[in-house]
Amino acid sequence: MKKLKRISLAIISLMLVLFALGFWYKATYSMEDTAPKQVNLADLDTKILIATQGSDFKRAIVTNIVNHFKLDSTFLNIIDVKELNTKNINDYKAIVILHTWEYGNPPPSVMVFIAKNLKYKSKLIVMATSGKGTNKIGGIDALSGESLIEDASDYSDEIIERINRILKTNTILNQPE
Repeated sequence: MKKLKRISLAIISLMLVLFALGFWYKATYSMEDTAPKQVNLADLDTKILIATQGSDFKRAIVTNIVNHFKLDSTFLNIIDVKELNTKNINDYKAIVILHTWEYGNPPPSVMVFIAKNLKYKSKLIVMATSGKGTNKIGGIDALSGESLIEDASDYSDEIIERINRILKTNTILNQPE
């Protein structure tokens, strides 16, 4: 009986330690929420959705994208990735998703949104950050990297180039004959 009591106590202690470590990890490494922001008028023809998480690296990328497009006739809708599933992909010409790989996966809202809209993957620009900088969602053309602030400008340039390609393709496809 004494041995069973010790084993039970050891198992409970181990579970408490694992729970505490999980709580600490979540509190330390989870991403901040991003406050919604809109740039330019929502009734403009060209609309870009940017879904992101809060980190200095991602904020730097979003700032560079906003600075590039803010003087154009382009509506930019910036939201937290948790809000992705409230948006209709057909309302936007391009969608940029900046997310962190957590617990070995992208955030559930990102996975659900992409799975639901896979036939529109040509509109998607997805950037995943992770410790190794190599994790990315399969089945789509995605970028991946570490959250190194000194690399934010290079990633911003790549994302802006991809947005411009998408917008150009949309313009060509929507030309009257």
